[in-house]
Amino acid sequence: MAGAISPDEVKKILSDLGFHKIAVTAKEKSEEIIRQWNVAADAEKVVFSAYIEAVKPMNERRANNG
Repeated sequence: MAGAISPDEVKKILSDLGFHKIAVTAKEKSEEIIRQWNVAADAEKVVFSAYIEAVKPMNERRANNG
């Protein structure tokens, strides 16, 4: 899968960028979504489609935006 990374990698990247309260949640119909990609048999057993939520404190936003 090109571009696929683990939930832990996503959390680390976002954390390194100053985000907190990071959540990676599988979409309700993740397996169905993956099967529709038609990339490989049983791909839905090793990857999933997810919602990613995170919070970046206001003081960090201002610091990064000048």
